[in-house]
Amino acid sequence: MVKKLSSFISEIFKKKKLDKDEIEYEKSLFFDIYTLVLVFILVCNVILNVFFLDERIYAGIFFGMGLFMLCTLLWPDKIRFNRYLLFLLFLLLGGVVFYCDIASGKAAMNYLSYISLSIAIAFFFDYNKDKYIIITLVGLFIFYFLLSIITDYSVFASIHQNLSPQEQWYIRVYKAMEICFCTFVGMYFIYRKEQMIIKYYIEKEKLHDLIKKTDRLNFSDGLYELAMSRNSLFITYFKSEFPVYFENILKTCPNLISSELEICALLKLNLSTKEIAQATNTTVRAVENKKYRIRKKFNLPSDADLNLYIIQAF
Repeated sequence: MVKKLSSFISEIFKKKKLDKDEIEYEKSLFFDIYTLVLVFILVCNVILNVFFLDERIYAGIFFGMGLFMLCTLLWPDKIRFNRYLLFLLFLLLGGVVFYCDIASGKAAMNYLSYISLSIAIAFFFDYNKDKYIIITLVGLFIFYFLLSIITDYSVFASIHQNLSPQEQWYIRVYKAMEICFCTFVGMYFIYRKEQMIIKYYIEKEKLHDLIKKTDRLNFSDGLYELAMSRNSLFITYFKSEFPVYFENILKTCPNLISSELEICALLKLNLSTKEIAQATNTTVRAVENKKYRIRKKFNLPSDADLNLYIIQAF
């Protein structure tokens, strides 16, 4: 049974790797691994409730939730990545933790599961796009926790299980193991993300060098030499090479002045800041200031490569 399940999961990962580019595959892999982590936690809850707490009903509920989460591996990523569905899922999980925490009592320390959920939120949501969702969920978890502490677990007294000290000890041990497990998974994901960022940066530098070399070859017939020699015919020849370049760039950013358009033309040739300073007979600082103004007029973020943007967009 376990062997078949392992083979099933491996086939899912292989298929997804073939269907996606690397970045999309990594994102999908993060979702898949954390989904499996959640399934594993739910299965552990089933074992805990069956063999240590003798709570068959709760075990059945956790088993159903685990089976449902396992089935989501087969869903299209368009559905799985939907932020609103994820928001509802975490609302449900937060409610389950709150219920279990109240039912088992303070000594069982079920509230530690809020930490596991908060760790998962960091990987399921993008802070730049989903910060309000993240703040809402974390705020709700804090509210649940404080409500339990302030009321001394007196709310919803009808669902209290009145567990024995031994049963509460079982839950505490399990919760400690759950937190450690989720922390190690989180550390692995952080490491993997760092490796992706490093790889992306290296690939970007390689692409930048390749574009630079290619452009130098393309413009070796005169444009580069005209620019570097500060020849007055540079703009004329540039327009003949790129007849609609200035027209297109002014459509996007009509408030560019002539000196900034000249900088944009030199950026199109992928010249460095130092080379542009030489071509325009100005200082490197002056060129950096102009590039900064151009970046602001295009509303580009500070981490965007202005050269690549000019080359690719126009």
